[in-house]
Amino acid sequence: MDKHALNKSLIRMQYGDNKAFENVYNLTNKGVFSMCLSIVKDAHEAEDAMMATYIKVREKINFYKPNTNGYAWVLTLCKNLCINEYKKRKREQVVDFVENEYLATSEDNTNKYDIPIFSIAKQVLNDAELQIVLMYAVSGYKHKEIAEILDKPLGTVLWSYNNALKKLKSHIGAN
Repeated sequence: MDKHALNKSLIRMQYGDNKAFENVYNLTNKGVFSMCLSIVKDAHEAEDAMMATYIKVREKINFYKPNTNGYAWVLTLCKNLCINEYKKRKREQVVDFVENEYLATSEDNTNKYDIPIFSIAKQVLNDAELQIVLMYAVSGYKHKEIAEILDKPLGTVLWSYNNALKKLKSHIGAN
């Protein structure tokens, strides 16, 4: 990731350059999606949270301090938004659609992220491990970059990642 280019694009956005937003999105979308997915644990909700994050970036662009870590700023907005959404979702009432058939839709609700390994990872890993695995495996960040983004020591990130892999291997091997 080119942090210098991201900083320039964020500054251009502050001056009203709408084309700079596309650069910000292209430079940060993988990390933002991984962050969202690791917090809300549902791909559809992660996509919604991701879009809400970019709306928040546009709303709060004047609060960005030029020549600071723009990536950390975007991910902080993302993390706070996702945590708020997650807490809000926990307070929502669950409806049993089998019992209340009239509420169910007939749309095809297939999820392109419903792959077995992701489902297993959500069950087996804790939140921190899932977040690190997603950022590494899905978004392609290096462990050092993940440590910077999450503001954790590199050793902690490496230990968590390796521990997560052991858990996944153990779970898959046991079944």
